[in-house]
Amino acid sequence: MQGQPLRATIAADTPVRTAGLFGLHGGHVNVTDGRYVYMRAPVRPENAPLFEYTLMPTHMRNLFQPEELQDIQIAPPFAFTKGCRTMKIKGRTWINPHDFGSLLFDLESDPRQEQPLQAPVVEERLTREMVRLMHANDAPAEQFERLGLT
Repeated sequence: MQGQPLRATIAADTPVRTAGLFGLHGGHVNVTDGRYVYMRAPVRPENAPLFEYTLMPTHMRNLFQPEELQDIQIAPPFAFTKGCRTMKIKGRTWINPHDFGSLLFDLESDPRQEQPLQAPVVEERLTREMVRLMHANDAPAEQFERLGLT
C-alpha cells in the first residue's frame, strides 16, 4: 500500500489521486476513479502466468508445502522490497476470474455493482489508468501478460 497525506482532502475535499488500484491475488485487477469500477479479468482460462513473490513462504494461515517450493526462483528486488530479492513461487487462486470476464460498473447509477455495462470509451480510459498504476506500483511483468496488457 502506498499512502498519501489526507490533510488537503479533509480540509478542502481535494482528491489525493485520480484513481485507486485494488484486487485480490490471482483475481481481477480493479481500478476505480470514484465513479466507475473496472474489473480486469485474465485473458486466458488458465489464469496464467501467476506467481507469488515473498520473503517468507507462508500463506495466510500456514506455511507453504514443500511441493509448492520445488520450482522456486529468486527474483530481482521490487521498489518496495528495499533492495531485497524475493522468492518467486508459482501462484494459485481459489476462484478463476476468467470465468466472469472483465466487468465495468457505474457506481452512480449502480452502487451495488449488479448491472455490468458496456462503455468502451470508459473501459479504455480506465485500462490506461490501470496500466499507469500497475507500473507505479512495480507490478511484475507477468501481471500485464496475464491481463492482456502487454
